[in-house]
Amino acid sequence: MRTTAIIAAYNEERTIADVLRGLTASPLIDEVIVVSDGSDDRTVDIARSVEGVRTIALRENHGKGFAMAVGVANASHDILFFCDGDMYNVSNAHIEALVRPVLRGECDMNIGIRDRGPLANFMHLKMKFCPVLSGIRVMRKTIFDVVPAQYQARYKIEVALNCFCANSGYRQMHTVIYNLEHIKKEEKLGFRRGVQARYEMYREVYLLLFDLYMFQTWRWRQVELPAADYDLFE
Repeated sequence: MRTTAIIAAYNEERTIADVLRGLTASPLIDEVIVVSDGSDDRTVDIARSVEGVRTIALRENHGKGFAMAVGVANASHDILFFCDGDMYNVSNAHIEALVRPVLRGECDMNIGIRDRGPLANFMHLKMKFCPVLSGIRVMRKTIFDVVPAQYQARYKIEVALNCFCANSGYRQMHTVIYNLEHIKKEEKLGFRRGVQARYEMYREVYLLLFDLYMFQTWRWRQVELPAADYDLFE
């Protein structure tokens, strides 16, 4: 089995090069795809400058889930490694900890959780104090395919992947990732816009939880994603 890494990125010129250095250096990653979600900074130019990286530049911003779906549609391999474009200090040890359990058949989806300390990790993973949200995960491509189109949008995709992975009988596991840093929304966008973006993300997530586990609208409402308009650089 071979692995395609997909980075859905929106205005990540500060960190995208560091992410790509880690991924392209790993012997466990066979293909790297950057999907720029309508970025208006140097994200596309930086990604194109890295040898061996396929860059897809969406002409409009559609949200994270849409960009991930475009990456999946262009992926050549059956194992998908999703990671965020705002990380840094990505090492081969991080990549191995996430990829190898899937390659060895220990699970079908391995979700990477950034270390928040023993108490927070326990409350998050053992007590299920809040939903497991992570843009760092490795999975079989078939898991992404079972997520209905209406949940392949914006921030819905991460919770939807957890739900439909379990509903379809696939095996999940969580791996705590140590010493992996990322730029917070408040630092990236400024305090006011960052707080607003965080509020909108959590609002969407918790409304989605009601839909997934109570209303289950995917059973009666079919939705199609709009056609992707993009430029491809190889």
